[in-house]
Amino acid sequence: MSKRKSAFSNFHFAIFVLTALLIAVFAYLIARNYRHRFDLSEGKVYSLAPQSLQVLEALQSEPIRVYAFFREDLPSKAFLEDLLKEYAYRHPRFHYEFYDPDRVPGKVKQFGIDTYGTTVIEVKGKREKTNQITEEAVTNILAKLLREEAKRLTFTKEHGGPSLAEEKEVRGYGLLKKKLVDFNYEVQETILLRDKISRGTDLLVLGGPKVDLLLEELDLIRKYVDGGGNLLALIDPVNPGEGKNLEQFLKGYGIQLGSDVVVDKLTTVLGGDFLMPMVTEYKPHAITKGFRLTSFFPIARSVRQVQKTSENLEVTEIAWTGPGSWAETDLKNLEVGKVAFDPKKDEKGPVPLAVAVQKKEGTGGRVVVFGDSDFVTNGRLNLSGNKDLFLNTIAWLSGDELAIAIRPRARKITPLYLKETDQEFVFYVPVLGLPLAFLLAGTSVVFWRRRFH
Repeated sequence: MSKRKSAFSNFHFAIFVLTALLIAVFAYLIARNYRHRFDLSEGKVYSLAPQSLQVLEALQSEPIRVYAFFREDLPSKAFLEDLLKEYAYRHPRFHYEFYDPDRVPGKVKQFGIDTYGTTVIEVKGKREKTNQITEEAVTNILAKLLREEAKRLTFTKEHGGPSLAEEKEVRGYGLLKKKLVDFNYEVQETILLRDKISRGTDLLVLGGPKVDLLLEELDLIRKYVDGGGNLLALIDPVNPGEGKNLEQFLKGYGIQLGSDVVVDKLTTVLGGDFLMPMVTEYKPHAITKGFRLTSFFPIARSVRQVQKTSENLEVTEIAWTGPGSWAETDLKNLEVGKVAFDPKKDEKGPVPLAVAVQKKEGTGGRVVVFGDSDFVTNGRLNLSGNKDLFLNTIAWLSGDELAIAIRPRARKITPLYLKETDQEFVFYVPVLGLPLAFLLAGTSVVFWRRRFH
């Protein structure tokens, strides 16, 4: 009986081992053919941005080929390879190859490579090259190759606003123009009364006018918007009584410009100026969907929805400052550096700084107004979320969902803001309180020992 039981037990053990082996083999085959990657990091820093996935989805049926020309000793090669692996994982027809330019002179000549670290992306028989190795650069090229034609943006130039040709001065739009061109926009300028608004303009931009617009100019803009055109207006604060023509014009689209300047003392905690309010709250809208970055608006005015709006207009206040801000109406005191909240005259925050308007019926006719024009100048374009918010606005206004702002993959930083009482507690308790407590305790022990010993 013992031999039979032993044989029976050995048989069961062999069956168990064989079953476990088969399970392991099948698990390996399933894992090899059906891969799934998990990104458990905060902010998903190792995954593609939602905007990149949107572009890949639009190119789902198109083969994408990437040719990267890197020397083996270039440190950036490994980073780009990790990035391209993520694209290939998300797109079944995404293929990439790396070449050492010194070993493949034929390929170098074929693709016109003249520098190390050049990447060539090919879609639909069209090619684009880049020397950048960021997700933003790769996705921008994919979106550019997907579009059939570029969207046309027209900036007005006769009202004293920042210049598109100026790249070195802090208050210029030169860097902004380069960024728009990188996103495959066609950028041009116009003098309204002389050049009119050219046919084919997808978006008219009124950037920081220093003088009020003439009624004849506003009539041109009104006909353009009512005919399906789109308008972006960046309007700085002005003295009371100025800019009435433009103010009345925007009221017709449900937008009210405030005769004030927004003050935000929380900005001083971060080393900024109290006249550069932070925007940390975004209302639900296509422009701000999934947007979490802080934006900074130097010397801004409030922009809000008028009380009575046309039933055919959908008006949304999309960007708000924090509760510690307010809309200061005493502009004369501001000029001499005096700031004080007056509950009778000033509006306590949160304060809206941007409004988006869309017709409920028909196409086009979209309008967005920001209460500041400096947040996208050369000196502030790359400050926190300024660039991304502006590019998202351009994309929505021009109807180009693929012209998107790709946020770089970075670890999320959560700043800690302490109230004045909290700061005093942190200083007095650890810095003064604990050492003093130990000193008293030590002194007490010494005197106690001397007394009883």
